[in-house]
Amino acid sequence: MKIRDVYITDYVRTPFSRSRPREPPRDAFGNLRPDELTALTLIDMFDNRLKDKVKPEDVDEFYVGATHFNYENIAFGGRYSLFLAKFPAKISSTALDRQCGSGMTCASIGYNNIAMGYSDVVIATGKNNATMSRSKRPTVRETPPSMRKGHEFFVDDVVDFRCSYSMLQTAQKLSEMNAGIFTKEDYDRFSVRSHQLAAKGQDEGFFKGEIVPVMAHTEGDEDTPMIIDHDLSVRKNATYEGTKDLRALSKPGWDGGYYRPLLSKDEYVKAFGTELGLVTAGNSCPINAGAATLLLMSEDAMKKHDLDPLARIVSNGYGAVDPTVMGRGPVPATWMALKHAGLTIDDIEFCEINEAFGSVGLNWIHEVGLEDRIDDINIKGGAISIGHPIAATGPRIVGTLARILKEKNAKLGLATMCCGGGQGTAMIIENTDA
Repeated sequence: MKIRDVYITDYVRTPFSRSRPREPPRDAFGNLRPDELTALTLIDMFDNRLKDKVKPEDVDEFYVGATHFNYENIAFGGRYSLFLAKFPAKISSTALDRQCGSGMTCASIGYNNIAMGYSDVVIATGKNNATMSRSKRPTVRETPPSMRKGHEFFVDDVVDFRCSYSMLQTAQKLSEMNAGIFTKEDYDRFSVRSHQLAAKGQDEGFFKGEIVPVMAHTEGDEDTPMIIDHDLSVRKNATYEGTKDLRALSKPGWDGGYYRPLLSKDEYVKAFGTELGLVTAGNSCPINAGAATLLLMSEDAMKKHDLDPLARIVSNGYGAVDPTVMGRGPVPATWMALKHAGLTIDDIEFCEINEAFGSVGLNWIHEVGLEDRIDDINIKGGAISIGHPIAATGPRIVGTLARILKEKNAKLGLATMCCGGGQGTAMIIENTDA
């Protein structure tokens, strides 16, 4: 069987709103379900961007990612968004959860199926609305009995579920693993950089090429409609001075932040100059609502529909790590993607690393050896500024990276991200015009 080339032929996303679980009216998308946001990307892609070159009935498969599938994310096997966008019933669909990497994994599965000849046209999307998700009654999120000492399945001595379930604590532990390499100032400055670059991208109009405006409402007033056409978490005037003293959200290991502390109190204070946790709202991604969608095609389908490639998918990768330092997940995923592409990291011209936390981005940069190439990484900002609607981020960073390669006339790019639970995903793409 011949392995076929696979191309990204379109990419569109909604703006990312700023979620407010405790005050839903303050979220401009607070009353928009994730499947509705996904449907808006589908409608814009097929009714406007493709201009009848590709019709809904031409699609073979639809993959939608999310981090859970209850309440507002009940996906009916992925079909809700298709039906909302008035796609025909003949299209096969799948709903998939790989936590933050769900949307990128949808693209990877679509890539594999097209490469093997099972499909020709695949939609891969991711969605989330943190305001809705976190405003629900916590019945399904209550502590399982197996997380209580004395239960036969209690395994905190192995994976420390109390830390693994808290992304703040996984980021804290990862920061402590890098004591002597990075300081809290490094994490804060990396995060400020994200806001400054995203603000620059907004001012220059870069993101308009990928965003479909959404009719939502004014932040704080659900009765006043407003068109949202830009990401709402970007702080245009972000500074280090305004970031460095924000309240700590995590707890050091020596203070009970996780089992088996890596550093004593004295070692911690010597390394970081504080007794407080290192993770703050300033060096973390916010919580957001949004959806992002990629259209994948075989070369024959692309020619049949008279489309030009946005990028060719070269390879993908995945990996798993200790869940208490889930932010290390992009490292093995990156090595796998590079290995299968027959490339080294030096062959990659631009990268997108999902900024779940400042510590995640800097850890990946250090472990793959890109400390001297920071100017090639997240050049339009990252999740700390643009936002991280969980499953939507994978398609977002792949699509944004493809557009960056076009803008810079660069050939190869790599997008990668960590996943809650201790996993990572990665994808390498090629600008065929370079």
